[in-house]
Amino acid sequence: MSRRARWVWGLAATAAIAAAVGASMWRRHGDEQARVEAARDAAELAAIERSVEKLVADARESAGLPGISAAFALPDGRIGTAVAGYADRDREVRMTPDTRFLAGSVGKSFHAALAVALARDGAIDLDAPISRWIGREKWFAHLPNARDLTLRHLLQHRSGLIDHLYTFEFLARELKLRMFEKDGALIPPEQLIEPALDREPKFRAGTGFGYGDTNYVLAGIVIQRATGRSPFDQIEERFLGRLGLSGIVPARSRRIPGLAVGYQLPVNPFLLPPKMLDGGGALPVHPMLESTAGGFAATPRDLVRWAKALFEGPALPADAATEMIRNPVATGDGRCYGLGLYCYATPFGRAWGHSGWFPGYRSGMLYFPRTRIAVALQANRDYALNSDALLIEIARRVMDGSRR
Repeated sequence: MSRRARWVWGLAATAAIAAAVGASMWRRHGDEQARVEAARDAAELAAIERSVEKLVADARESAGLPGISAAFALPDGRIGTAVAGYADRDREVRMTPDTRFLAGSVGKSFHAALAVALARDGAIDLDAPISRWIGREKWFAHLPNARDLTLRHLLQHRSGLIDHLYTFEFLARELKLRMFEKDGALIPPEQLIEPALDREPKFRAGTGFGYGDTNYVLAGIVIQRATGRSPFDQIEERFLGRLGLSGIVPARSRRIPGLAVGYQLPVNPFLLPPKMLDGGGALPVHPMLESTAGGFAATPRDLVRWAKALFEGPALPADAATEMIRNPVATGDGRCYGLGLYCYATPFGRAWGHSGWFPGYRSGMLYFPRTRIAVALQANRDYALNSDALLIEIARRVMDGSRR
């Protein structure tokens, strides 16, 4: 090798070594930056969790609640939790982020999302008369506003139907079921809506707002007929399983794993015991009596994950998610209602979500589009808790503590 060749080779080797050293130093610098950023993120999340934990602990104390569980999701998807009190007050079993609660009408967001997804697939039409699918049912002619009703009317509580839940007929049937039928027996959805038949409608279809579970039970019947499959099976397949929301389960049994004991007043509308789990861990009433007006047990942690997935993907394509909040109708109390979601005016702009009630349990979930933050809370007592106000205060703590 000539002297010049050796010189060129040496220069190239030196440059290669320098480049390798530089790259190594850059990688180490990048790794160090990532570690610093991760530490900052962890510290920020922990600080927000402490703030929210104090808030829910104070709320539990002031309201005298057995227990409360809350969760929040930050814009970048990080999730925090906060719990206080007991999942079972009598046995002094502490609340944990994995404790489930009956979510009540928060479940309407799942059923509405399923309807929107099916409409996008062409399996149903939200604006077609429901007579297309159930017009041959013997009871259909007895349904108020029958020929004018669409799925959108039902999902937006604009049907004019009464709420069967608060009728003497439903209470009598539910009491008979509890006293004389075998464990696990259920009232079929078609019989659930019977108290709403042959009634004078509250208004013509599409001309007013009247919240009621009958709307969603009937919507579930339509979806079952149109697809030939249980709405709950489809929700598990499309949403819960695909999104990994293992904390949310259809309430198909009186025994639900990880369920908190619910508490209510000794004198209550449905004549249920004040403690909502017996010694064997069974509910005194079958939770699927909600049918497709609810029907889920959940954790706040997975409710905020659901809210983020619903509005940001991948639960639904963007155009389908928009369908759920397009043209909301005024509810008469300062809010508005889309499909399975209330709209709230808050200090942080509009928020979308739903509250939930089941005997012994309270739930709530909100998503804030402007800040991309989601919050949820659940308690194992069904009275003396302003869940909407507490959700907004949780959101305030989260926004104050979040850097991005």
